[in-house]
Amino acid sequence: MLTPRLVVCQILLMLLGAAVPAWAGAPGPRTPRERKLVVRAEEATTLHLLRVAPGTVTTVVFNEDILPASVEMKALAPLFGQWKVYPGVMVLRPAVAMPETSRPLITARFAGEDAPRQVSFLLVTDPKEVDTVVEVSRHALSAEDLGEELSLLRGRCVAAEAGLATLRAQCAQTGLAGAVLTGALGPAPVSMEWAPKAVEASGLEFLESALLYRHIRTRLMAFTLRNSPDAAAWVPGVGRLIQLGADEKERQVIHREIPVRMLETRLAPGASGQVVLEWHMPQDLDPQARYVLEVWNQEGDRSVRWKGLSL
Repeated sequence: MLTPRLVVCQILLMLLGAAVPAWAGAPGPRTPRERKLVVRAEEATTLHLLRVAPGTVTTVVFNEDILPASVEMKALAPLFGQWKVYPGVMVLRPAVAMPETSRPLITARFAGEDAPRQVSFLLVTDPKEVDTVVEVSRHALSAEDLGEELSLLRGRCVAAEAGLATLRAQCAQTGLAGAVLTGALGPAPVSMEWAPKAVEASGLEFLESALLYRHIRTRLMAFTLRNSPDAAAWVPGVGRLIQLGADEKERQVIHREIPVRMLETRLAPGASGQVVLEWHMPQDLDPQARYVLEVWNQEGDRSVRWKGLSL
């Protein structure tokens, strides 16, 4: 059963003397489309595309009344053969295709004070499709509804600010005291040992051996690199941890993307800097297993590599 507004649309189409629209069976080069559009308060400034075509009637049906006087059509008169605007319906029949350089804009204001107050359409001519019927549903919010939403938003902002305050306090803690206060350093002992010499160093030089720290399941590798004077800048990328099998062949990737941290954003040619990687060892790993640790640059073409690490 047709709604009263759609019945009015049918009558308007006959009064306009429009060419029979494609959805009534007439052939046409463009595919006719019927669609629904929901306009919400938070999207009041959104421009909605309305696809129109010369000689084809486009009908826009509103679930709530609009103010016909708010729809300014005089400036667009050269583009349209006919148009009609009523409180619940807007019918457009273009005479020409819409210009692409300066696309026409139609804004219709809703009656009443609820939000959203208006809806705006950007008129375009699509070579393949045309909107024959567009049903616009206004998702209206009263002043009381908007007040409730604003109150909820303020509550979320307060909660977010409290979380940020905690993070700021943690960031302000440095040194061993900061590690204890933030929970990074617990009651378990911390062990440290010199790591074996790196297997490969593509244009990179170690100024000293790497240090390996262990604390519960946390592991940290720290070393100082010097970039070759004749090499390109070395930008830190990611680290990769691989478990070796009994035959010393790579068997299982434990971590694919361990963050590589430096105070510097990059090592320029001839420059040196400290590099740190921190990761957590999963449970249920073989305590006797050995591993390969790779540290790559951002481009993935230069790395340092340790093999046979006991973690």
